Amino acid sequence: MKKIIAVLLSVLMLFSAFSIVCFAEEETPETYYTITFLDYDGTVLGTRKIVENGVVDAPENPSRENTKEVEYIFKGWSADDGATVYAPKTLPIATADVTYTAVYAEDVIEDTFTFWNFVQSIFDRINLIFEYFFRLFDMTWGE
Repeated sequence: MKKIIAVLLSVLMLFSAFSIVCFAEEETPETYYTITFLDYDGTVLGTRKIVENGVVDAPENPSRENTKEVEYIFKGWSADDGATVYAPKTLPIATADVTYTAVYAEDVIEDTFTFWNFVQSIFDRINLIFEYFFRLFDMTWGE
């Protein structure tokens, strides 16, 4: 009986030593990267610390104030001065510190088209038609 207890204790000590060695190994610390989001004028819109190969979540889509001549439409984020533009939900995984800048498309605002502009364009076209026929038949009124 003493031999069986001695063997069991020996086996138990081996397993204990094995588990201590396994858990004593140093775990490699996780690498984190800083992802910064800037607006077109350099204003910081947000900063994220993302674990290596982690998914990068962009902040809420920014907006830019329109002018009388230009409307600005948010297109996405770029890390290389607009050469590559990523949609907010398609940013690459984190593999380095990166700064993304908001990219906007410019839409030129044309004069507003009103009902009276429409009526004027119809009269202009009618006038062109009359001029064409007067030249075609060399007509003069009142003679």
